[in-house]
Amino acid sequence: MTVILTIASLKGGVGKTTIAENLGIALGRMGRRVLLVDADITTSGLSTLLGLVDRQPNLHDLLSGKGDPAKTVYDAYGIKVMPSGPSLSGFVRSDPTKLSKIVDGMRSNFDVIIIDTPPGLTKYNLTPLRMADVVLGVTTQDPISVESAAKLEEVAQSMNLKLTGFIVNRVRKGTMFKKLKLLNKAQIQGRLKSKIIAGIPEDEAVLEAATFRRPIVFYKPKSKFTESVRTLANRIGV
Repeated sequence: MTVILTIASLKGGVGKTTIAENLGIALGRMGRRVLLVDADITTSGLSTLLGLVDRQPNLHDLLSGKGDPAKTVYDAYGIKVMPSGPSLSGFVRSDPTKLSKIVDGMRSNFDVIIIDTPPGLTKYNLTPLRMADVVLGVTTQDPISVESAAKLEEVAQSMNLKLTGFIVNRVRKGTMFKKLKLLNKAQIQGRLKSKIIAGIPEDEAVLEAATFRRPIVFYKPKSKFTESVRTLANRIGV
């Protein structure tokens, strides 16, 4: 059975897209048939990271009622990717409510479909949240991010979403907590009702990989980030 896994955060800048990208590739290297969907149709972050931002047709076309979904899927690092488009006109024409039908039509071809969503709570991420079999939230140790995570829990409860848990990204060493006013795992878990399923450490390789437009699991296969993402891929069991 195909699992639709949506990666979400109400706050931007927490590394959600980087996690979606590398988690998808890690699952692909484990033998899963993976489709990554760049549902952040406003900024196309995932498509940019993977070097697919200018591909046509793209998700903008499908959401405007044009094109064939099978021809809007491209190869990247052993998995398939459905990129978003870069143009403002394509974004304006897009109807995000069409996403559910598009993804449902792809189910039989994949074991897991990972959807990267835009930050915040708008009509552009409500559909990916509603259609998910599994929702993974992303936060950092920053108190503002944790409060946003708690707000996502409220949204999940009110909408009856399948929020499985949270990934804490950019985890710093204990000596940095007081200096940067960061929360430790116990403090974060104390604020959230959902379980913390993974901690991804702060790693300079993230910025390096982004600069070279390479997924970290390929660019630095022995990095702390890569090891943590592999652990996460095994833990979620999809």
